[in-house]
Amino acid sequence: MKITAIIPTLNEAIHIEEAINSVSFADEIIIIDSFSTDNTIDLAQKHGVKIIQRPFDDYSSQKNFAISQAKHNWIFMLDADEKISPKLKLELKNLFSQNPDKVAYWFHRTDYFMGK
Repeated sequence: MKITAIIPTLNEAIHIEEAINSVSFADEIIIIDSFSTDNTIDLAQKHGVKIIQRPFDDYSSQKNFAISQAKHNWIFMLDADEKISPKLKLELKNLFSQNPDKVAYWFHRTDYFMGK
């Protein structure tokens, strides 16, 4: 089973490489960029990901457009300032290697704000 990871960006140079590395298990990674003015694009290009630049209307439109560009039916969406843990990465790799018959998955997440 193949999966596309989607990461929306706007001036996320400080975070983009860590976000990309955390979803490196994906068969396709799409960066949907709202015309960043920092070096987000340069950093993302080093990882061989698909980059699409599109003006930002709203979050839903941006994410839905990115989904329409995905090659695969399974989508993993995360923001550029997020990353998945090594444990979750391993669980997802194992899950998708088994070709499950599910239509969606949900998992717990931990949010940190200002280091807490």
